[in-house]
Amino acid sequence: MDRELKHFYDLSIFTVDDLDVLLHEILKHTRELVSCEAGTIYMKEKNHLAFHVFQNDALSYENIFKQYCNIKDLELPLNDSKKYLAVESMLLNKIIIIDDVYKTKEYELLGVKEFDEVFDYKTYSIITVPLIHPRQKTKLGVIQLLNKKTNGCIDTFTKKDKDIVSMISSFISLSIAKAQNDVEKLTRLNRQLEEANKKLESRVQKEVQENEKMSAIIFHQSKMASMGEMIGNIAHQWRQPLSSISTIASGMSIDLEMNNFKKEQAISNLSQIVDTTKYLSQTIDDFRSFYKVDRAKEHFNLAEAINKSVSLSTATMSSSYIKFILNLDESLTAYGLRNEFTQSLLNLLTNAKDALVENVKVDEKRYIFINLYKNSQNKSVIEIKDNAKGIPDSIIDKIFLQHFTTKSQSGGTGIGLFMVKEIITKHMDATINVTNEEFTFNNKEYKGACFTITF
Repeated sequence: MDRELKHFYDLSIFTVDDLDVLLHEILKHTRELVSCEAGTIYMKEKNHLAFHVFQNDALSYENIFKQYCNIKDLELPLNDSKKYLAVESMLLNKIIIIDDVYKTKEYELLGVKEFDEVFDYKTYSIITVPLIHPRQKTKLGVIQLLNKKTNGCIDTFTKKDKDIVSMISSFISLSIAKAQNDVEKLTRLNRQLEEANKKLESRVQKEVQENEKMSAIIFHQSKMASMGEMIGNIAHQWRQPLSSISTIASGMSIDLEMNNFKKEQAISNLSQIVDTTKYLSQTIDDFRSFYKVDRAKEHFNLAEAINKSVSLSTATMSSSYIKFILNLDESLTAYGLRNEFTQSLLNLLTNAKDALVENVKVDEKRYIFINLYKNSQNKSVIEIKDNAKGIPDSIIDKIFLQHFTTKSQSGGTGIGLFMVKEIITKHMDATINVTNEEFTFNNKEYKGACFTITF
């Protein structure tokens, strides 16, 4: 007996915070303590007793599962004490013992008899114990034990059994109250967590929307900034052709005034003017296609995209005495937004040009090297390198940050390289990084920044 009682007076039972597990343990040890065949625990919920745990050594696992399914949603109204002994026990706050269910005249016990009929079971003796918190006097539920056994035979519950369950009921009630409190705390915490998650989700969604809006604004600013750069490129590219047209037209005008007009020469001159205007028209077409918004990703040739960016910037590069050195594998392709990628390359070239103009004197050699190759991991790589003496170590880790610029005095916005990284990583599924490199070209040592794009 003492050994069985230790289960109830062992404080470790208070560490069980799963209510159903605790109730199973309580019912199991209580049944062992008073030697009974079956038992049930009901818990008080609002105005009824709700079934929670059922155990029966005489039934097969199949029937136990069937019984559980039948009564798992069972509710015993607290105003129906005539039908249910558990309700009577709770309402009267007393332990009730029935020696023989089918011989007693004090209670109808219709619920027990219905159970016996369904499962071909025979209930004889019952003891029903209300579970009441010893300090708060709160009614928590009822534990009901069936068919007392003595030496393997059905027997009646004794006064000693009543004293035992009465003695342990307070401790059982304390254990259940703690578990219920833990469940309530957990439920409350889960509810608070759900509310916090909803608020966080709302905040994240708002931040995402704000970031998307800001990205759109930054992208537009970047587009406008590069458009200004492009207009400068067009002005440089048009200056020489327009000068040629002007020279030819002036010559033809003089020939007419001097009566020195020759048909063959005039045709040749007009042909040159037509060819030159075609070149000017092609420049405008390149400009328009460069700023056309890509609606869908596509496969495109990387060398062609690089050559287009170089072509669009050649005039301004030449006016700054900058020479391109290209080494391109023309077989390599990429998948993404072609025009946005071309714009990214142009931004990198413009960045290199600005660095060269600032750090390398006009009488020195100014180079931009562009390499396109496949590396040992079978990935396509673009390297854009200059000889502008490199990026200071104090800022090299910041140059891709939004709004970071070294040109604030000259009107720099710090959106160029930020947008380059946005386009490369988000629209091209590639990576970009920058390092300072020392290298040799034409037997001369140089140092400069190297931007590496890896697909």
